[in-house]
Amino acid sequence: MPPGGRRLLLFHAGSERSPVAISIACVSGKGGVGKTTTCTALAGAFGEMGQRVLAIDVDPQSNLTSGLGFNPYQLERTIVDILVDPGLTPEAVTLATEWEGISLIPACPDLSAVEGEMATTVGRELRLRDALRRGSGLRGYDIVLLDTPPNFGFHTVSALAAASWLLVPLQMSGYAMKGLKEVLRTYHAAREQLNPELRILGLLPTFVNLRTRFSQQMLEGLREIPSLHVFDTVIKVTVKLQETAMAGAPITAYARGSDVAQAYRALAQEILVRAVPPPPPPSQT
Repeated sequence: MPPGGRRLLLFHAGSERSPVAISIACVSGKGGVGKTTTCTALAGAFGEMGQRVLAIDVDPQSNLTSGLGFNPYQLERTIVDILVDPGLTPEAVTLATEWEGISLIPACPDLSAVEGEMATTVGRELRLRDALRRGSGLRGYDIVLLDTPPNFGFHTVSALAAASWLLVPLQMSGYAMKGLKEVLRTYHAAREQLNPELRILGLLPTFVNLRTRFSQQMLEGLREIPSLHVFDTVIKVTVKLQETAMAGAPITAYARGSDVAQAYRALAQEILVRAVPPPPPPSQT
């Protein structure tokens, strides 16, 4: 394992033999804020650290799927299959990527029809959570990253029901605070009705230009919000991130030495510090 990497050993209380992955839903009600790019980049960063990563595409646009090197129109099985077929396990639809330690449950545009097919299904928002628990579930992974659509509809709520943490990329724009309010409203509803264990991992400022007074003031305002964690890492404006979408590779592989790749590596470290509980103090005898 690379220096500085931390192998996760998380366990359900009272079940010390069953390791539990850190599952993170990346959510924003607005497109173009760096949500999918963040999932892809974090998958690359965690993979470099020796973590076993499962990326899950819960967006019919399938950008995470293409961002990790697959054509969503040419896949035999996708996340759609485990949502509609209760006999399938996650392993049946999981693909190995070309990057060591990173696996993918892909999506395809057909995912947009799933909500309509489940219109009258009781507990439909829990279908994804239940599907991910079949078979060996997520026990083979340290980190699970769920990419969601740029809205607060069925698939986003399903991801929140299945995740343990919420990560919010927040573009430095005039609409950022309004968008954040909608994310928090959806988070509280999901936590109250579907997933009481869901917690906010933090806010990730994206498209930051520290040379402008506007970005500086936005960052200051975010950090003054009580009870919301804002990561020290910020993602600055760069064309490199747009290039990775075309290349179908994480920024950590596409431009290894770039400032933005280093930023996502720093974010991955911050996430581990925040999400991994400290070891218990040694017992005194």
